[in-house]
Amino acid sequence: MKVRFAFYCIGLVCLSLGVSLIIKGDLGAAPWDALAVGESYLFHLSIGTCIFFNGCILIVINALLLRERIQWLAAISIFIIGMLVDFWIKSGLFWAEPYGFLQQLAFVLIGILILGIGIAIYLPAKLPSSPMDTFMIAIHHRFGLNLRNARLLNEAIAITLAMVAHGAVGIGTVIVACTLGFVIHFFYPITEHMYGKWGM
Repeated sequence: MKVRFAFYCIGLVCLSLGVSLIIKGDLGAAPWDALAVGESYLFHLSIGTCIFFNGCILIVINALLLRERIQWLAAISIFIIGMLVDFWIKSGLFWAEPYGFLQQLAFVLIGILILGIGIAIYLPAKLPSSPMDTFMIAIHHRFGLNLRNARLLNEAIAITLAMVAHGAVGIGTVIVACTLGFVIHFFYPITEHMYGKWGM
């Protein structure tokens, strides 16, 4: 259990750092994060708070789509992610401001790498996952779409909402959508092997 908890915590820290670096790059955030950025301006709330509120709404939607009880334990993960994103943006990365397109692009690419590693680390622990990830699974089960199309619909919904909220949609959003899956796919077998080895 200690190994599971350690993987989970390290994964969430990396995930939130990656999200924050991408947002700092100011070229466009991942779809659900782009929505949170737009909401933070509209409602004068922190980005982390908006991430948490969006997650809680999705927890309810996921339960309805899956016809299951509301999994409030999933709120723990999104609450931690929201707090950590606020920490990184306000304190941990307050000194990090990119100048020029190349530095912005570097922030986005490094953020994607760290975000993908974070997801690959926390998934093997099989503790409550992000409601945004569960939403894809809920679409897959409820509407009979394959995971690829469910992922596309998930991101299309998020991007549409982000555009309505004047969120951080841009070239960075496209880069994240096109590359994050490959990063997770590359690192997940490595972290799963490490988890299996250390969790014995």
